[in-house]
Amino acid sequence: MPQFEQVSVFASLGFWSVVSFVLLLVLLAKFAFPPILAMLEAREKKISGDIQSAEDLRAEADKLKRDFEEQLKTAHEKATTIVQLAGEEARKIQEKTLSETQAKCRQMQKETEHEIQASRNQILSEIRGYVSALTITSAEKILKRALTEADKQRLVDDSIDDVVKSLEKQA
Repeated sequence: MPQFEQVSVFASLGFWSVVSFVLLLVLLAKFAFPPILAMLEAREKKISGDIQSAEDLRAEADKLKRDFEEQLKTAHEKATTIVQLAGEEARKIQEKTLSETQAKCRQMQKETEHEIQASRNQILSEIRGYVSALTITSAEKILKRALTEADKQRLVDDSIDDVVKSLEKQA
């Protein structure tokens, strides 16, 4: 091989190449590698710290999420309770209003019955007056004589009783 034939010419060059390479390695090991290694270690520590921070943030986020879900659940339960209480309150108000309305209706019915009874009594009194006057007048004309007060009263009472009985039968 022709490349290896020239080895004798380049022997001194090979020697100095090896010496230069070793010298370069020593210089690099003394001056370049320590800052590079320090920078790599600093980067490794920074990455480890960032990973740890991310894990801490994730743990905190998970805790906040659990807290939020718990608060949301509590708020939902409170809302459900409030809705139930409002429904019960509405039902109570409805029942109270219904009972008050029924009481007012019964009161109005009683008042109306009293008014009807009072009107009926007034009408019956007026009818008694007219009937008694009519009866006395009719009786005097029929009998062509004057009646005593006792006779008048007896005739009035009998007539009124007959009219009241016939009105009650019709009612």
